[in-house]
Amino acid sequence: MAKAKMKHDKFSPLTVFMLIILCVYVAVLCFMLLWAVMQIFKHPLDYMKNPIWLPSTKNGQRGWTLANFSALISYSHTNWMSSSTTKTYAGFAEIILNTLIYSVGGSLVNASVMCLMAYLAARYKYFYSKIIYMIVIVVMVIPVVGSQASEIAVLKTLNLYDTRFGFVILKAGFVGMYFLVFYETFRNIPETYSEAAMMDGASDARIMLGIYFPLVVNVFLTITLITFIQFWNDYQMAMMYMPSYPTLAYFLFAVQRASHKINVIGEKYKIGLDRPPIKMTATVVLMTPILIIFIALHERLMGNLSIGGIKG
Repeated sequence: MAKAKMKHDKFSPLTVFMLIILCVYVAVLCFMLLWAVMQIFKHPLDYMKNPIWLPSTKNGQRGWTLANFSALISYSHTNWMSSSTTKTYAGFAEIILNTLIYSVGGSLVNASVMCLMAYLAARYKYFYSKIIYMIVIVVMVIPVVGSQASEIAVLKTLNLYDTRFGFVILKAGFVGMYFLVFYETFRNIPETYSEAAMMDGASDARIMLGIYFPLVVNVFLTITLITFIQFWNDYQMAMMYMPSYPTLAYFLFAVQRASHKINVIGEKYKIGLDRPPIKMTATVVLMTPILIIFIALHERLMGNLSIGGIKG
């Protein structure tokens, strides 16, 4: 009787209705993703005749092609950069290098500084620790308007503006939500670990690097991945702070705003908003590394933080 009731509750009308809505939603998302993938292998001229289905060779259509990728690479060697820099173009290899330096370096620096400051504020119960915590809370609550002009002025004074190193250093801040995540994680670690290590003669640096940091490695990697995705997709900061070293997101933003023709595979190839295959190719190029990283690391990064027990 109890099993029948549980089965009835499990498949209630509301559950069935929500399941149908969820299936429809997933089907729409899958169709949109498949449509985007189909477009990247379709010539823009074929899109005008066949905007939905797979590339075809019927009725004069050109079938499957990799010309969209060639068009992106060719466009990177044209005069596409803004007038705020003396450079006229940046090759595709240089764009990828700039993106890796910005996204990987910036995310590691940002997560490391937050982790270190959160450890110091949570581990040492001093007056200045409370000040640091309050600064983070106040800055997050009070909106800061018009700070970009002052940041650019400081970077120019220090000769760090429009440089790869300066842009990574700009991410060395500890104010943000992830500081609170690190702070609460360190606070929840029992102090018995550090007390036992101090009795064995371990220094503060040894306790920090050998005990506490390994316990928060999953949190560190998760936050690093989240900030990496944010920096990988960011084009505004790169456009304002290092216009001579464009990132992939900045370049693809310029591609979607362009509207002229270039020579690809012996023919004039249109780059611009009126060519969805180019837009979809640019989107997939930007999305693919993030998707690969998430598939490879999702089990480790999405796992819960587990801390072992204390043995007496």
